[in-house]
Amino acid sequence: MALGALKRLIRQDVALDLGTANSLIFLQDEGVVLNQPTTVAMDRDGRLLSFGEEAKRILGKNPPDIKVVRPMRDGVINDFEAVGLFMRAIVEAARRIKPVFSSKIVICVPSQLTQVEKRLLLEAARSAGFKKIFLIEEVMAAAIGAGVDVSAKRPCMVADIGGGTTEVAVISEMAYLFCHSRRVAGDEMDQAIMGYMLKEYGLRIGPNTAEKVKWEIGSATGFDGANKLAIEVAGQDLRRLSPTSVTVGGLEIQKALSDTVDHVISAIQDCLFMLSEELRREIEQTGLLLTGGGSMLRGLSALLTQRTGVQVSQPMSPLTTVVEGAGKTLSDFAFFNPVFVN
Repeated sequence: MALGALKRLIRQDVALDLGTANSLIFLQDEGVVLNQPTTVAMDRDGRLLSFGEEAKRILGKNPPDIKVVRPMRDGVINDFEAVGLFMRAIVEAARRIKPVFSSKIVICVPSQLTQVEKRLLLEAARSAGFKKIFLIEEVMAAAIGAGVDVSAKRPCMVADIGGGTTEVAVISEMAYLFCHSRRVAGDEMDQAIMGYMLKEYGLRIGPNTAEKVKWEIGSATGFDGANKLAIEVAGQDLRRLSPTSVTVGGLEIQKALSDTVDHVISAIQDCLFMLSEELRREIEQTGLLLTGGGSMLRGLSALLTQRTGVQVSQPMSPLTTVVEGAGKTLSDFAFFNPVFVN
């Protein structure tokens, strides 16, 4: 008995949600142990200097001899060397929290990942020291993490809004009846805020500042409390070529985000429109599960219900639902075997 417990401790398996904006590590029997921005800082020779929060703090402010990279873009690998460095760094950081040495990992991936992109991801995982690598699509993992019985015959609809992609699927008996992906999500919201500040105020701000504005006062169209929200935004005044700050209201940012929010909602509407009448009626009865960091924008779930006519629900922690779902598969690997895509 003691030997078996020791083996389980040493061989504790790992799940990784390698996201465009943030990456999370789940350790079997421990839960989510790490959540870091998917960012790395390297020197001129490609050696890792820092990763996660530490690297993100200097993004856009880094000196010429330091390269700061977000290695994932729109849910896929944008920089193979950097993603390998990041995976090794975040796994090593997790192992310092809990010293485990399993060679098995489950990685969450977008549904539209090409075979070439899958191969790059597998190679990056091998370079991080893993030998048994399993891929699970994010929207399937989100459903499992939210407690949906994905083996049931009755269909469920899930939308996962991440940093780089909005994934929508109808799931039944561990398979997709329909799946749709659009590369518009949280990052595009940040870009919309940056564009608005430049156009309306001549103020250049970085992605970190835009993200802060989004979470502090951002909202979807129709959110009633937007007129009560405001924030002071610091950046570079391009007319005077000097640092300055302006106060921006919640209604302004709601307007700035409206087009991007419309694109996200249209991705979900497209999925509903393409379903058969019978299947759509079933979804209207069961509702839509909304997950992912991007789904946490104020008023988004209410606007989505208004636009689609489908009742929207969210799990307690939308940001961690995907990796928690991947983590659940580790505890009953044989049962969940059909959901892996490799």
